[in-house]
Amino acid sequence: MKAKISIVAGFLIGAALLFFAFRKVDLASLRQAFSAVDAVYLIPAVLTAVFEIVLRAARWRLLLNPSGPVSLWDAFRLQAIGLGLNNILPMRLGEVARGTFGARILGIPVITVFATILVERALDVIVMFFLIFAAARLGGISGGLMNYGGWLWGMCAGLGAAVAALVFADELAAHRWFAGFFGRFPLLRSVFERLAMGVKGFHSLGSGAAILLLAVLQWCVSAMGYFWMARAFGLGDVITFFKCVVLAVTGAIAASVPGMPGYFGNIEFAVMKVTSSWGIPGSTGLAYASYVHVIAYLAATLLGVFFVYQMGYSLGRVWGDLSGRGGKNK
Repeated sequence: MKAKISIVAGFLIGAALLFFAFRKVDLASLRQAFSAVDAVYLIPAVLTAVFEIVLRAARWRLLLNPSGPVSLWDAFRLQAIGLGLNNILPMRLGEVARGTFGARILGIPVITVFATILVERALDVIVMFFLIFAAARLGGISGGLMNYGGWLWGMCAGLGAAVAALVFADELAAHRWFAGFFGRFPLLRSVFERLAMGVKGFHSLGSGAAILLLAVLQWCVSAMGYFWMARAFGLGDVITFFKCVVLAVTGAIAASVPGMPGYFGNIEFAVMKVTSSWGIPGSTGLAYASYVHVIAYLAATLLGVFFVYQMGYSLGRVWGDLSGRGGKNK
């Protein structure tokens, strides 16, 4: 029942945001904005969306490698599956599918695989906020999220401390302050150590630096998707690369709000609101946000579905497994 309520609530939130995004937009102006797109820029936009998945896969591979050697190809396939199914299934079940498929294919404990996914999300948040404030400073951008800098830096510090605790899990577990506690609860210590495997990649200075560098590159490439489409809409003079970084973070935050699969409504509403603050008409901002969103959506979804079937599954079977109905759907 809770799952059904969450799904319905997500659709209602997404539908409401779509309504607010379209409410004051003139449809004739929207059609004109769509028709004015320079299709040449669609090619680099699609390639950029795929390359972002490659960078995500390379980073995840480095997080997984201490638990067992993982090829970039397997990491890429699983990343695409996770992102693709997130776009189709409710409640971010794509991440659950990536974790369970990853454990099965890679031979790594499930809790360790999910630990690496949690570390990914924590790193995403930390890197996103560092980039958005760097972009704001270098690009002279003010307002919006930048008004809450103190709170955001505090959240980043908390996430950084949690990641550091896992990085130094072995030392913490052996320290006299914690050794007695873990000695009384060996199962808890085992879970803690398995979770800590998700950050073993940071035990090597070179690997840790590479993971952070890939995280930064991934979000810069995500911003490039907005950059290419700004050129396609003739907005290059208004939407600089620094503003594209702000839009990439805005879109990611919007996608974290419960909504319908694919986050339609969330991203369009948020990106349009930000671009309107830069003097871009609502119809143009909505068309721009829709193009960026749809290109990324199609790239991830088509790749993800392709790899699901390549691995011998079907969407019905995956949904049946993840929703607790077993293998009813083949």
